[in-house]
Amino acid sequence: MMRKMKYLLAFLFLLPFVLTAQDTASSKRKLNILTLGDSNGTYPHSWPKQLQVALPEAQIFNISKSGRTIGFVNNGDSTLNSLLVLDENLKKAAEFTKDRPYDFIVLELGTNDAKAVFADRQKEVPQNLETLIKKIKGSRYPTISKAKIIIISPPPYGEKAKATEKYAGGDARVQQMSKTFEKVAKRNGCLFVNGYKTPGLDINTMTADGLHLDAVASRKLIEPVVELMVK
Repeated sequence: MMRKMKYLLAFLFLLPFVLTAQDTASSKRKLNILTLGDSNGTYPHSWPKQLQVALPEAQIFNISKSGRTIGFVNNGDSTLNSLLVLDENLKKAAEFTKDRPYDFIVLELGTNDAKAVFADRQKEVPQNLETLIKKIKGSRYPTISKAKIIIISPPPYGEKAKATEKYAGGDARVQQMSKTFEKVAKRNGCLFVNGYKTPGLDINTMTADGLHLDAVASRKLIEPVVELMVK
């Protein structure tokens, strides 16, 4: 009995060191990742940057752009419509990676699709997402078509954003996206992260405008993504 107790105590003593070693090994995985997002993916502290910090050995090619939607022409700019410029963006991604296949493609879109101007077109949003996924999976570039796709549904809107005419009613719309996007992800064999319910993310204290995530919020957003990648 005493011998078993000694083994148990030794195991409990060593457990933190084992877990730390596992975390370190996971962070050193040399993954190849393509990220596609909107303005929250463009800042120096953005979620793709936080992904790089969490996975320092990973190669990340980020083609996020401020104002980007999944399938709407935002602000009269057709280049902000992901579907319209997907072929061009996938070509850039393929040229960047050359012969090395992407392990993951992370999509974090929908915030701009929830703007008030698109309020009457919300049924199109999950349909557009499904079309986007199918186009990526059907890409002519083998380095892209076989990658695992992770869908992050958009974070909530904070009070400052909800009070504006531009984003009025948007929080309810992105909340609905968290439900419909999960269904789309499952239906198309993608992984899903609920950005609307990001653990530890306080949208009102971690944004200046109720919309654009600070460094802490960006890090919180990608924590469940990293967990999926290093499983």
